Amino acid sequence: MTRKVYMQIEEMLELVRKAVEYMQDLSEEEYNRMSCGLKEDLKYTIETINIELLGSPEVCFYRPDDPEAQGEETGGRERAAVQYICWLDKITQVLKKQYHAKNIWEERFVRLMDRVQYVDTDMMTEEVKASLMRREKADIDSLCAYYQRFHYMWGTLDVAKDQYDVIINRVTALKEHREDFIWLYDQLEDERSRLVLVNMLYNWVTFDFNYIIRMKEANFTDYFDLDLVRCDEEEVLVDLGAWAGDSTLDYIQTYGKYKKIYCYEINGSSMEAMKKNLDGYPDIEFRNKGAGNKNGTGYIAGSSDSCCSKLADYDTGKAIELVRLDDDINEKVTLIKMDIEGAEQDALLGAARHIREEKPKLLISVYHNNEDIWKIPRMIKDMAVDYQLYLRSNGSQWGPAEILLIAVAENQIDR
Repeated sequence: MTRKVYMQIEEMLELVRKAVEYMQDLSEEEYNRMSCGLKEDLKYTIETINIELLGSPEVCFYRPDDPEAQGEETGGRERAAVQYICWLDKITQVLKKQYHAKNIWEERFVRLMDRVQYVDTDMMTEEVKASLMRREKADIDSLCAYYQRFHYMWGTLDVAKDQYDVIINRVTALKEHREDFIWLYDQLEDERSRLVLVNMLYNWVTFDFNYIIRMKEANFTDYFDLDLVRCDEEEVLVDLGAWAGDSTLDYIQTYGKYKKIYCYEINGSSMEAMKKNLDGYPDIEFRNKGAGNKNGTGYIAGSSDSCCSKLADYDTGKAIELVRLDDDINEKVTLIKMDIEGAEQDALLGAARHIREEKPKLLISVYHNNEDIWKIPRMIKDMAVDYQLYLRSNGSQWGPAEILLIAVAENQIDR
């Protein structure tokens, strides 16, 4: 917020203060004669400031349609004055917090977290729907098709059928986990990471594609940020969700050296393609298994030729061996990459010993639902508090996707 805007809002707040004082000083006859116009002026000014600072005309600490706020009962003027003063105190705190943010992206994050706190769920949901409907029709149709295709991640979106699960789920996630998002913002180690988080959340509530474009990285390959991920000839890489070997090839072409690579993939046809693509590279072990928090049998959902095959929690008729990395790999692991369609939390739990004792670099997809973005960082910090957390985005889809959490121990980053 610029100083000019801050001062303009301060001037508007001062007008409200003076109007409330004036209202309190009026005689009963004067108040009865002037209250209607006075209350309308106050309502307009308050809603203008609410929209500017919280993105909504109505907030939980001021209800313009409350009869007590309108002074329509005996003693209503006093109660209205109390509510105006309460609003002034609270909105002044909001204003100062936003003004003192260190940069525009922190200001936007603070503003969104304030909005989540002070705008009720139904109101915020309707405002997000309105943001969606301001998009071009062709874009709305594409968004609906995208979210219907990936409904198992975030919920469906079908304007024609009045289905807004995506919006409801994300508003609910913001409301219920506001403190978790604030915790994550504070834990992130650089401004690039915070930029990813803020733009992701603003796309959640606006469907504005500019936020996705703004957070996309283009400097390195999808997983291997050379500022953060340092590798050498002693590297033992575990590639979970290795698909056709693309990320393993990226690793080899980026660093050129390693000790051992383990490639895990549940899709049989992808496994065969991977073996061909990585033919000739030494010390690579191919494991047609799923990674989880237990050893046993899992089941595959998705077609056999899909890059989005995932583990199901029911019998699909397509069984796969399920293993804990702590049991399946005995040697020291130095790098774990995970992109396994929502099974990342279970796989992390199954690798807890490796993580606690060996502190491997972790490259984990955190976009397959609405909770991984904060929950997986908390899980990692619970396992080993000295991990440093970074976010990067490598996608340009219709919604925030290909968001990567990079977690590295303090001694693995050169300062």
